Amino acid sequence: MWQKSPNHQSLSEEEESKALKKAPSLRFRFILAGVLVIGIIASLAINLIFDYSQKLADLSYDRLLRSALLQMDENVGLIRNEVSIDIPWSAFATLAQAEEDRVFYKVESLEQGFITGYQDLNSFPPNPPVLDQIQFYDQMFSGEMVRFAWVQRYITDPETAQTVRIILGQTRLSREEMAAAVTQKAVEVVVLIALVAITLIIIGSHLVLRPLHRIERALEERVMGDLTPIDINTPKETHHLKVAINHFMARLQANLEQLENYTADAAHQLRTPLASLRALAENARDIGYSNSASPEKQHQALESIVQQCDTLSQTVTLLLNQAVVSHRLQTHRLELMDLLVPITASCREQALTALRQGVHLSLECELKESLILGDSFSIQQMMQNLIENAVRYSQQDQDAPAEVIVQVMEFDLFYRIKVIDYGEGIPESEKERVFERFYRGRYDVAGTGVGLSMVRDIVNHHSARVNILNTEPKGTTFQVDFAKHRFDGDNQ
Repeated sequence: MWQKSPNHQSLSEEEESKALKKAPSLRFRFILAGVLVIGIIASLAINLIFDYSQKLADLSYDRLLRSALLQMDENVGLIRNEVSIDIPWSAFATLAQAEEDRVFYKVESLEQGFITGYQDLNSFPPNPPVLDQIQFYDQMFSGEMVRFAWVQRYITDPETAQTVRIILGQTRLSREEMAAAVTQKAVEVVVLIALVAITLIIIGSHLVLRPLHRIERALEERVMGDLTPIDINTPKETHHLKVAINHFMARLQANLEQLENYTADAAHQLRTPLASLRALAENARDIGYSNSASPEKQHQALESIVQQCDTLSQTVTLLLNQAVVSHRLQTHRLELMDLLVPITASCREQALTALRQGVHLSLECELKESLILGDSFSIQQMMQNLIENAVRYSQQDQDAPAEVIVQVMEFDLFYRIKVIDYGEGIPESEKERVFERFYRGRYDVAGTGVGLSMVRDIVNHHSARVNILNTEPKGTTFQVDFAKHRFDGDNQ
């Protein structure tokens, strides 16, 4: 961790405060989701309670209505072939339990016509009539909603038979009052349960988020630079978060170690050429002070300084490219690219430099396109290192042809790149070590020992393969295989 200055820290706290106000609250979302769910459940429960209370009130008062209707039906008979009825007092006494309700009735015969009751009471059930079956239904009458009981049956004697219809109705005031009372009590219970549930959700949200606060405190209480894994017990739901944080800190630790190694590498690489440059400059200064020094010696001393400056510039450039490549390998995703683009660009950049050193560089490729998943910049740096290395060692053997060949070939599952030189070659015992950082097989040849190490990192990041082969009759061939990009349709 890096410690901020007080001014920057206060500014950061102000920005964090503003960001905190704008940030969505996980606890609020949890409570809101719980309230919405409870609200939906409570609404459904209230609707069910309302329907149930209506049915309960109808069931209770329909029993009274049925009892009164049956008492009236028992007192219907035939006297001298005419329908007569003596309505018992007990029938209306039963319905009188609903003191505020009004009662309507009508008795009629299909053959004889109206017998008694309300003559204008012309009510029919919604369903087709069935003899001796009582039907209950609601219908408007006299400006009020009335609950009716309706029955129709045959009355027979030895001389005649008639169809009698009895209609008995009662207003719904008592029913509605009973349904409202039941609904009110039930709603009060539902609301109470909902409030208790919401309270428990609020308390539960605090308990649920406690593991996150524990992780937060564990991170805040750490000293600067402590990137060790978090070792606290957490629920399963936050375990993956803890693992992700530990993996992130592990990657950060690796990056810091890599930065430290890179700093040490840079210091190691720059210390030697700087010391050599200082010695050459002091030598040139001493030659300049000497009266016996010839112009040739002065020129030679200055030329050595220029050469050492070029070497130092190449070293700095290589270290910077290594830093850029390392950063890209960690931060950039592999994208669909044409492998020929960085290869062709590297050959063009190195062709003139190789020609100045007496080495002919050529590219042999018959492909028009080679699609892979990769990073174009990193692959171009890999090719430049391989070509520079091949050119450097081709100059050392005057008997071999000063030529470097880059080949690109296509196979069923991969593309193969070959960088071929005809120098002295690499002994078998050193082929496994040339990819080590700072390893140099020959110190009489200019180099840093870093280029092939960077080649290995790039190859590994692309899940490719690199092999070192012998060139016939002698020399070295670096062979790199990149997997082809296969589209979804290629697998069908």
